[in-house]
Parts: sequence; C-alpha cells; structure tokens
Amino acid sequence: MRAGLITRTLWGARVRDSEGRAAGAAAAAHNDQSGTNSGNSVQAATIHGDVYFGHQPAPAPRTPRQLPPRPRHFTGRAEQLARLDAVFERADSEGVPGVVMISGPPGVGKTSLALAWLHRRIARLPDGQLFVDLRGHRIHEPIEISTVLPRFLQALGVAPESIPGDLAGQTALFRTVTADRRLAVLCDNAMSAAQVRPLIPVSPGSVCLVTSRWRLTSLALDGAEMFPLGPLDTGSALELLGRIVGQERVAAHAAAARELVTAYGRFPLAVCVGAALLASRPGWSVATAASLVISPHTAAADAPEEVSMNTSLDQFHDALPAEAGRLYRRLGAHPGPEFETELALAVAQAGPPVEDPGGSLATLVEANLLTAAPAGRYRFHDLIQRHAQSRAEAQDSPALRAETERRVIDHYLATANAADAVVSPLRKRPEPHYVHPPESPREFPDTASGIAWFTTEHTNLIATQRLAVEREYDDAVWQLADAMWPLFSYLRVYHDWIISQERGAAAAARLGHLLGEARLRMGLGIALREGGRHREALAVFDEARELRRALGDRRGEGNVLHQAGLTHRRLGDLEGAAACFTEAVEIRGEAADHWGAARGRARLGELASLRGDHRRALDLLGTALATLGEAPPSVHLLIVRRLMGEACLRAGQPAAARAQLLETLEHLGEVGQVFEAGRVHEALAEVAAASGDDETARAHLARAEEVYAEVGAVPDAERVARGLAEPD
Repeated sequence: MRAGLITRTLWGARVRDSEGRAAGAAAAAHNDQSGTNSGNSVQAATIHGDVYFGHQPAPAPRTPRQLPPRPRHFTGRAEQLARLDAVFERADSEGVPGVVMISGPPGVGKTSLALAWLHRRIARLPDGQLFVDLRGHRIHEPIEISTVLPRFLQALGVAPESIPGDLAGQTALFRTVTADRRLAVLCDNAMSAAQVRPLIPVSPGSVCLVTSRWRLTSLALDGAEMFPLGPLDTGSALELLGRIVGQERVAAHAAAARELVTAYGRFPLAVCVGAALLASRPGWSVATAASLVISPHTAAADAPEEVSMNTSLDQFHDALPAEAGRLYRRLGAHPGPEFETELALAVAQAGPPVEDPGGSLATLVEANLLTAAPAGRYRFHDLIQRHAQSRAEAQDSPALRAETERRVIDHYLATANAADAVVSPLRKRPEPHYVHPPESPREFPDTASGIAWFTTEHTNLIATQRLAVEREYDDAVWQLADAMWPLFSYLRVYHDWIISQERGAAAAARLGHLLGEARLRMGLGIALREGGRHREALAVFDEARELRRALGDRRGEGNVLHQAGLTHRRLGDLEGAAACFTEAVEIRGEAADHWGAARGRARLGELASLRGDHRRALDLLGTALATLGEAPPSVHLLIVRRLMGEACLRAGQPAAARAQLLETLEHLGEVGQVFEAGRVHEALAEVAAASGDDETARAHLARAEEVYAEVGAVPDAERVARGLAEPD
C-alpha cells in the first residue's frame, strides 16, 4: 500500500523576499522543492502551488456569472432567436457543445443578440457563464488567450498556483475543468479563430457564442454554425424607436419615423442613440429629427453604416449639455472600453473641470452614449468611443488632451499603488511620482478588495501601460509595472507579466533610475522563471544583481541571489541552488537581515535533508526556527515548521515529524487557509505510512484530496486520487 498511496512529487515554493516581492509555483522533481515566494506565502517540500495565508482572498466562486446585463432595448430578431434555439437543441441531442459564429458590421447588434439569447437560457446552463471581450476591433491590441484562460480557470474555482504557465497546459486544464459542466462562453469581438478555439468548452449541453466583424469561417472546422447578421427589418427598427421615444409619437408620424430609421440604416446602435436624442427633445417632431440625418445611401459605399453613425453622433454630441459633451470627449481618451466611476471623476478634473461629473455620466447613459455596467462601471461601444476621440481631436486643445491622458495614467497608477499597499503590506516601495496626484487617494479595506480591483482592471492596466509607452512617459511605465506586482503574483498571467516587466525595466533604464530598473529586472527574472524560461531568468537575475551592487544595496543583492537559488532548484541543479542560498545567507547577515538569512538557512536545511545529511539539515532548520520565533508573527515560521517535520521524517524520527506537522496544521486552521493544509495532510500520510498505519495514511490522503478539490487545485486532487485508487 505504501508504494501505491505515497506517490509524491514536489512542486515549487513561494517565499516573499525582504522587499515583499512575490514569485511563483514549481515543477515536479522527486520529493524536491523549488519555486519562489508570492504574497504572504511560501511553499516547499511537498507543497504544490501557492500557499495563501490569512490575508489572501478565498478562491473564486465556482459558478461564475460573468455575462453583462440583458440588453435594455433588445427588439425583434425572432427569426434569429429561433434559429439559435434550433442550433443548440440539435447540438444537445447529438451530445456535443453548441458553437455559433455571429458576424456582422459594427452597430448591427451582434452582442445584443448573443446576450438576449443567453439570458433566456440561463436556467439550462446551471454551471455558469463566462464572458470575455477579445477586442478584435483593436487590430494591434488583441487579448492574448494566455491572459484569458487563467481568468476563466480561476472563475471556475481553480487556484492560481494550479494553472500551468503555457497555453497548451492551460487549454488542457480548461477542458478538464469544463468536461462535466453545462456552461456558456461568450467570446465577444473576436479577431481570429485561433483566439477562440482554446475557449470552447467540450462538454455536451454547453454553448459557445462568438461575435466578430469578420466571418471566421475556419471555426466551421470546430463545428461552429456560421451566423451572419444584418440590420433590423423596418418593422423591428420602428418598434425599437417607439420603445424609447414612445409608440404614440412614432405612430403619429409614421412616414417620418420610417424615413428616420432608414436614414440610420436600421442599425440598432444608431436607432438607440438617435431615439435617445429625440426623447430628450420633446419639442422636436420625428420629421425634424429625420431631416437632420443624412441617409447612408449618400455616404461612401465602402462603409455607409459608420459614416451614417458618425453623422448621427455628431448631432447627438452637439445636442448634449456643454459639461456632458466635455466629459464625453475626455472619456474617449481611456485606453479600454469599460471604466469605473473614479476614472470619470479623474478626467473631469482636467481644466476646465467638469463641475458635476456624476450628472454628466447620467446624461451620457440616458443618451445611450454609455452603457451602465454593474458595480459603478460604464462601457463604450467602440464606434461611439472612436467618435468621442475624434471630437476631442477636433475641439479640444493638444494640451487638454495630453492632460486628460496623463490623468488617466495617474489614476491607474495611484489606485494600483493603493491596492498594492493592502495586498502586499510588507513590500517596500519607492516614493511614487505623479504629474497629477490624486486629491483623495483610494482606500481598500482589505486584501480581498485589492485583489478584486486588480482582477477587474487587469486589461485596463495593461492598456494604460501601453499608452504610457506610446506617449514616452517612462516614469509612469516603470512605476505601473512595479505597482502591478500583486496582479501577476495572484493571476499568474505570464504573457502580460513578462511584457509589463520588460517595458518597465527598459523605461527605468532610459531614465537612469537604477533602483527602478533593479526592481523590475528582478521581477522580470521571476516572471520568466514562472513562464518556464529558466535560463533566461538566470541571465536577468545576473543583471539585477549588478544593479544592486551599483546601488550598494547588499540586502537587495541577497534577495536576487535567493531568487536565483530558487531558479537553480527548479532546474534540478541542487549544487547551484546551494551556492546561491549560501551566498545569500552571508550577504543578508552582513546587511542585518536576520529573518531573511533564517529563511535562507531553512532552504539550505531542506537541501541537506534531501541529500541525506540529516544532522546538518536539522541543525539549520532548528536555527531558522529559533530566529523566526523571535520575529513578528508571519507565515515563514509555519513553513519552516513544516519543513522541519518533513526533515524529521527523512531522518527516521516519525514522532517528531508528526508533532511538527500537527502543530503546523493547527496554526493553519487558525488562519483559515486550506490549500497548505492539503500539503500537510500529505506529509502526515507519509508519517502514518512509515509507521505502518495504512488506515490513517489513507484518511490523510483522502482529506488532502478534499482540500485540493475545495480550492480548485485540480491536478493535485487528481494526483492524490490516483494514489488512493492504486492497490495496497
């Protein structure tokens, strides 16, 4: 039984350095430990993935409800809705997921159709709905799938440390997690079939709707039904107009109303915006409104709907109150389609200020120029946002536009700094620099709220850093990269992680900001390692160490060496790891970083234990325990206790091992963390098996499997389950 039950591999460890930097999970290697530190957590020995203690938020709910709200004025499309019903009934009967590719020009209502249909079927999709805007209309800024899949997996309950760093691994895990779930995936604004394929669930009864301006015909190879969408029929367009301005008003001027919706090309977006303008002008007749709109038939033949939309939007903009118009133009500078209320308040402060930004936001929503999203957020349709940008270029001075953009950047930088401070309270940060300091700095009540903000604003943060790069605001580029650290240590979005650190390090180098470059070179090394690029990581750590030397920062140099040691450990190079940890301990001792030196000794103790040098291992771990016992309460003491327990077991001292591990488990219960508890239960299973108590060993493994399942650590749960299933 012992050979069957106790089948363990060791995945990495996460340890926070003296600056509070975090780093990630690990790779398998015969009861070995590797990895780095992230958040307030460490994992080592038998730990698989991150260990979130106390301050870290609980795993995401397993039944995600990510769909945007049901379209407020959805009208018509009965034929299309019936066809969608038929497609998915057929797929369900065939035992395959239903996939539909809805294509059409901007403003035709692709997303509205998808949302209206999905909201009607929520009861038949009990395991949740996932949504992503792939931003295919921004050709040069599409969303990377390696960014989307980790977010989807976490929404489905998978712990961040259990998510692979490569796209193939993420795709395989997504298929595993969704294999027995009936759920919906809406991929909005797709640019290519390759963007979509990894996001299609494999389970029967699930649905995947894709919207795009392009006909992604190669999705037919994945079983997708092609669904081109055109404008509304005239009757539906008139009904939509009447729902907003009043059916009696439309009926009283039927001919003019028909002329009006025809002038709008019967595009739902244009009809909604035009109707909102007409509704706000009770003195206007429908005929008056129709006379102001140029028919799309007189516009350029290559893009009549957009020309017509721009003409209509010009009229809508000119009819806005002056303050609402100013805010509309400034919001166009935002690099993403969705933003929070606080962003609007920030750009409203540009001169001349918008005195009542809340009222102006309400006006823009009422005019259908913005869509109100949940939790104090607003969203632009991309056509309307481009129009806002064009009007800003036509009406606002270059100085005002530059100030608006910088206020956008400083808003995200200041808020990221505030969230970072609560998520990573031990992280030492350089004093921030803002061109427009926040008048009322954002406050986050707890770590969970900070992580939630980073999660929500992930796409906007990356886009904002890109904007800062384009405008050559190097001070903002490197500060944003540094402030985004909790985002990546939690979400583990490797592509964005590496890119942001590369941009930040390059910006700091251009400024000659040695500390900023040193921080970001180290961050880049950790990101590269966690993305599986270990040799590149070691080269970058060498650069970071030279920068710390140039600064005379011995403590920082010790931190870099510690991270290099963890990278060597990931590569299976125990000698290289020992050399790095040994030098790091010496340097940290010289810098009076006694607790950092203790953590390094614990690592050396673990290496000695794995080599069979049990006396040295127990001495090193005992010294580390004594030092950390004098430190303020932290997770490091618990981790070293667990390492000591495992070392005792290897040294043939099962009673001492059991005592250490039970004490660790007790303290873990106090902080309410279950993921690390799974690792400790596995270690206790080994202790029981070594003593011949197979029943207790099996009970601990069963509990470990339960723990992993609870936090969504699917690979760990499956690994333990395989061990339990093997014969005694």
